Amino acid sequence: MNINLFLLLIFNMLFHPQAWAETEKARLFEESMCLQVKFAQGQPLEDLQMVKALGVKWVREEIAWSAIEQRPGIYNPLPESLKTRLAFYRKNNIGVIFIMAYENSVAYPNFKESPNHFVNEVAFGKYVAYMATQLRDSGVRFAIELWNEPHNSKFAKKEHFGGKWQGAPPSPWVDHYVMMVDEAVKRVKAIDPTIKMMTNDDMWIVHYHFLEKGLPQALDGFSVHPYTGGNPPELTAVKFDTDWTRPYQVVDQDQSFESAVRRLKEQGIKKMGKTPTIWVTEWGWGVGENSASGAVSESKIAEYLPRAFILSANAGVESMCWFSAMDGPDGPMGLKTNSGRKRLAYDALLKLSSTLGKTQFVCELKQPDDKKNMRSFAFRKQKSAHTTSQQEMIIASWNTSEAQNNGDVIYQPLVSDESTIQCK
Repeated sequence: MNINLFLLLIFNMLFHPQAWAETEKARLFEESMCLQVKFAQGQPLEDLQMVKALGVKWVREEIAWSAIEQRPGIYNPLPESLKTRLAFYRKNNIGVIFIMAYENSVAYPNFKESPNHFVNEVAFGKYVAYMATQLRDSGVRFAIELWNEPHNSKFAKKEHFGGKWQGAPPSPWVDHYVMMVDEAVKRVKAIDPTIKMMTNDDMWIVHYHFLEKGLPQALDGFSVHPYTGGNPPELTAVKFDTDWTRPYQVVDQDQSFESAVRRLKEQGIKKMGKTPTIWVTEWGWGVGENSASGAVSESKIAEYLPRAFILSANAGVESMCWFSAMDGPDGPMGLKTNSGRKRLAYDALLKLSSTLGKTQFVCELKQPDDKKNMRSFAFRKQKSAHTTSQQEMIIASWNTSEAQNNGDVIYQPLVSDESTIQCK
């Protein structure tokens, strides 16, 4: 973006006075930044230093249920490698979103009279409660994620519970998943009601069907994986009126990510009587992924990464986890390849955290009518003791037009009177 054009845009956004939202007590931007790590899938332990260097304050971790409980009701201690990671996270104030999954055919093999015993809901609830105590006793900051993409799980397949993939009734897999959630939430909240717990699925629509079935009121929120199907981060993969989401419209007519978050929160309020927290626990793009404008390149992903984090902050997401730290078995989606080469997205995340990590997100700024393809966001730097009405800020801006082929985020420092900021 031409720097003179950028400064002109900032002038236009500041021209009409408007009170700036109070953010003195707002959290730092880094506190919403998360990374999916793959230590359980072979990522070398020395990469813990990479996690620290990247400045994220959350990671997403896992260990298989069957690795902990191999005989019914008898739980193994946490592996030493996991204990090492938890101690590192605690020392460096990095929180852990811990996935509680997957089917446990070791301790609970299926049999004729119980063909879905490997996801026994009472056993699962007890296992989650055990893990909650282990995480609590480790001293690490943590939140519990109940399963990973259950609609893609074995127990959702037709040879087990079955039902519609998007969760529309009749879907016995949804009924059973909600029973598992009930058991886990009841048992964990009895131990400590402050432990944060979330349901999960990657598809927006599935959460609507979970809510319709009846989630426990003590549940804290939902985690989503808003993969865009090759679209840029501003747009969801699903449209306003999509046949398989009916009778629900999960996004606005503009197909915006922020509208999907807002609508899911509103549905949570309607069904649970409280505002749920929304966590994005996976988001990313694979090198070579198909899109409307061709294969997604490594440089394009580096453009999308900071935009995804900033849009998540704008939507009020609790934490956004980039997928992922390294490729592992999931294809070319990592900040690093399996051979250790750092992709351009690595540098983009490092730049984002070093530039905005210690700032506070304020708001999206209004754009002049002739610059509708521009998105700009204000971040407040910590105020100096010598500062009066003047505030140091950083404005992050980019062009959303794919035709321009230049969607890099530009970070521009700015000093201005707070009262002149014009939020959208």
